Amino acid sequence: MPILWRYLIAEYLKIALLCVLAFVAILLTLQLDDIAHFAALGAPLHYILLFTFHQIPYILPIALPLSSLIASLVLTQKLSTSHELAALRAAGFSLRDIMAPIWISAAILTIANFWIVSEFATNSHMRSNLLKSELRSINPLLLLHNKHLMRLKGFYFEAMGDSRVGESASKVILAVFNRNHERLHLLLANQLKANSNIIQGDGVTLISAMAAEEENGFDQLLVENMKSSSTNVRDFSDMLQKKVSTINNDYLQMPLLLVRIQEQRQQLQEAREKGRDHDQIKTLRHHLDRSLIEVSKRFSIAIAVFSFTLLGTAFGISISRRKQYRSLYLVVGLTAFFLSAFFVAKGLDHQFWTATSLYIIPHLFIIAASLIVLRRTARGIE
Repeated sequence: MPILWRYLIAEYLKIALLCVLAFVAILLTLQLDDIAHFAALGAPLHYILLFTFHQIPYILPIALPLSSLIASLVLTQKLSTSHELAALRAAGFSLRDIMAPIWISAAILTIANFWIVSEFATNSHMRSNLLKSELRSINPLLLLHNKHLMRLKGFYFEAMGDSRVGESASKVILAVFNRNHERLHLLLANQLKANSNIIQGDGVTLISAMAAEEENGFDQLLVENMKSSSTNVRDFSDMLQKKVSTINNDYLQMPLLLVRIQEQRQQLQEAREKGRDHDQIKTLRHHLDRSLIEVSKRFSIAIAVFSFTLLGTAFGISISRRKQYRSLYLVVGLTAFFLSAFFVAKGLDHQFWTATSLYIIPHLFIIAASLIVLRRTARGIE
């Protein structure tokens, strides 16, 4: 490998690595709420460290493109201000020859970023959620205090007296909907306490509704009063969590996601051939669109490493004797355009063409603007 290539690649990767570490440290602070909430579930130290480690793959796919932009911008500005770029061009090197090692490095990082977002991040996302589920199964009182989650699962919980999160609750009201019989069950308790194996209840009243045997009959109520009762923590937690074997698209690695897309296409085709109702076909179409949009999102994040590097190398070169900030403003504007379009597209999870356009079009603008600037610079036009 030529000395020039080794020098440029080393400088580019060194700056990019430092920027990645800085972004990871900064963006981890934005995850402190999730980490603190996880720690509040009573997690041991090694669980907290493992959960924190699983947050890093969420950050890397965005940190790498921004770091590559800063690295290429800083490196080309350094080459310009130190007149190294002018010396290399006077020696017969074209801009394409000089920037080739940086672009090749960016292409390799693009492949690495695609692997991170498609394989590493999906696996970490699933494992972090499994860690939360495991802790909630260990102590169901922690799960009960999450009112939003209980509402989503069809439960109602209220502690009218003093309570300690994860340890005890007094004057408890717990309403559970039985989907099999379409009836409501009510549990009242003066005190609930939980330890590692048993959840203990004092002064417990259980009211169960049983469906009438006759069509026009009345429901029967079964009332049980217990001075004290104990239930295995695992059984009580499984009832509360209502575990369902559904996996979101962002949990699936790319091969599995492609298999899901193929299955969804077959289901949609069969529904159309069998003349199913419009609502069912529309639901299947939305599921397929979400899966296709997930593929577009992953490619967009991966390609961002190369397009941002191209942007930095194009707008970082300075051939003017006067210091100008126009290039910096354009870089900031194009980067903000990409990030804005990206986050808007994430909200359009059922509009395939709109979301895909928002993921792809910013890259076309960035690449086109960079190539125009590089061609003007090669001709000596400011």
